[in-house]
Amino acid sequence: MTKIKNIAIIGAGPSGLSAYLQLVKEQHTELSSITLFDPQGVGKSFSFHTDLASSLTNTSVGVTSLYADDKLDYFKWLRDKKPELNVTCSDFISRFYFSEYCLDRFQQSKDYAASFGCSTLVERSEVKALAYKNERMIVTNQYDIDFVFDAVILATGIRTSIPNEIEQECENFIATPYPERHFLSRVNNHSNVLILGSKLSAIDVAVAIHNHYPDANMTMVSRSGELPSVRDSLLIKKPSLLDLNILSRLSAPSYYREANVVEKLGRDIANCKSNQNDWEDIVGQFIEEFNEQIPLMPTTRQLELSTQFHYFIKHYVSSFPLKNAEIVLKATTSGRLHIIQKNLAEYLCIQDNKVCGNNAGVIEPYDLVINASGISHKPLNDELIGALSAFSVRRNKSGGLSLDASTMKVRSDNNVVPLYVIGGPATGEVPIINYVRSSVIQAEKIVSHIAMSDRQTKMGLLSHYA
Repeated sequence: MTKIKNIAIIGAGPSGLSAYLQLVKEQHTELSSITLFDPQGVGKSFSFHTDLASSLTNTSVGVTSLYADDKLDYFKWLRDKKPELNVTCSDFISRFYFSEYCLDRFQQSKDYAASFGCSTLVERSEVKALAYKNERMIVTNQYDIDFVFDAVILATGIRTSIPNEIEQECENFIATPYPERHFLSRVNNHSNVLILGSKLSAIDVAVAIHNHYPDANMTMVSRSGELPSVRDSLLIKKPSLLDLNILSRLSAPSYYREANVVEKLGRDIANCKSNQNDWEDIVGQFIEEFNEQIPLMPTTRQLELSTQFHYFIKHYVSSFPLKNAEIVLKATTSGRLHIIQKNLAEYLCIQDNKVCGNNAGVIEPYDLVINASGISHKPLNDELIGALSAFSVRRNKSGGLSLDASTMKVRSDNNVVPLYVIGGPATGEVPIINYVRSSVIQAEKIVSHIAMSDRQTKMGLLSHYA
């Protein structure tokens, strides 16, 4: 394998940054340059690009570090830079603090790398093609400019997709929920808003609107018609025998009873406040183990365990903070938020270049329709997949890339130039409770593999005489 001196990271969100920080930490003396490609720039991607206090991270401060070997790095940064917040490890705080943390750690690492002769370049453009040539990887951006690297890390993160029933040009349609100011500028207290989806992004939208315009009417529509569970903490804790019993009990289909969505929300909030949320102490550790161990198992065993824990994953992996749950409950009980169960393909229609609802033949007009439903976990778009298919790069059954889970190296016919993929969704539609934590663990694997390969070709002072 070619000695890695110049490396590209495609994507500069939390996943790409975690890879960058780990590279600087472990390989700053070996690399000549690190180039990050992102049309938005550093730390500006998707949901972390917010300026609202209500847009909370869905993970606690104590497990949202950019370093795998220091879970408390974010907590320590907040204590140092934002002492007025007086945060605890279990707190959920606004994402704009995390964005600031990302930029601060990036700048520190950039300066550190530069002192060792490793330059950092930020290319604000989208990558359109990848190709192997002369034992190097050619990265082509949207302006048809070619860049040459010894290795590439794909950190393209998650994207939104638009329901097939909608044309993006519809005048009352907003394709993505972030940043929130894009839709808030078009809402007032007399607005009637349709929110596509009822999970975490949809909740962000509803909370933002209700906080700013409490008299606005909102409707959430989704295939499930359900809200996520509610938690007041998410920490990764060492499991006990009691936790195994809790996991077994909560994985049984008979444990879950049908309930009105508002009734369930109220019950979840009450359980949080009375410390009866047994699941929140184990879900973080469970998913971390699940994501680490499942990809290494035979396909039949993967299917068995996925089926065994289906109900637990369905109900608890996607959950949201107590503070926002109380706002959603207030909006529903006051009649300002309605949650309906409908298939989007059946419910949505277009009239006069506007997205409307079709309720059993009755057309329901909306002032604004916000897409918070189509989160794609695919690490590459179809164009890049097509370019890589010539080298036997394949998708796995979950929609991600076929890779070695122990190194995050993509499997292909070309073993000279390593291609890695990182991010919570790296392997496709897998259950992920903490995208940042998942990414930093994967970053550690990638850099360990690069360092190991480097050691095999590295010449030291004494080895010259060996």
